[in-house]
Amino acid sequence: MFKGIKGIVALTAAAILVVAIAYGGYMSSNSQSSDGQLAAAGDAGARLRITLDPRNFQGNVREAYEVAEKDPALLAQLHCYCGCDKSDGHKNLLDCFRDTHGSTCAICCGEARDAESMASRGMAIEQIRDALRARYSHGS
Repeated sequence: MFKGIKGIVALTAAAILVVAIAYGGYMSSNSQSSDGQLAAAGDAGARLRITLDPRNFQGNVREAYEVAEKDPALLAQLHCYCGCDKSDGHKNLLDCFRDTHGSTCAICCGEARDAESMASRGMAIEQIRDALRARYSHGS
């Protein structure tokens, strides 16, 4: 079947290809993303950071980024009333904490911290939305 020089070359090329594919699979399953989190699927640390690291901030701003990191699903359901939907294209309050916008906006930080406080007391999302609208809608 594999006779002569052509056969040896074909067999060697096939062996190199199999080894390269296996090595690529091994490396991708053990690789790490740029921020040091494991990139392997199914690993608890595999999810990508969806907000900026709260440790980059201080005080109330840090607290707001911690809320966004801890409960992104909550903030994703809320509107931000600072006007960033128009100026920055943000779709929800979580978007404010995906970049540095939240670090310079008292409305974003206040909404995030208030939302977390209300959610921790068991308020329904509709009630949280109404309360944030009543308190912050003047900012848009």
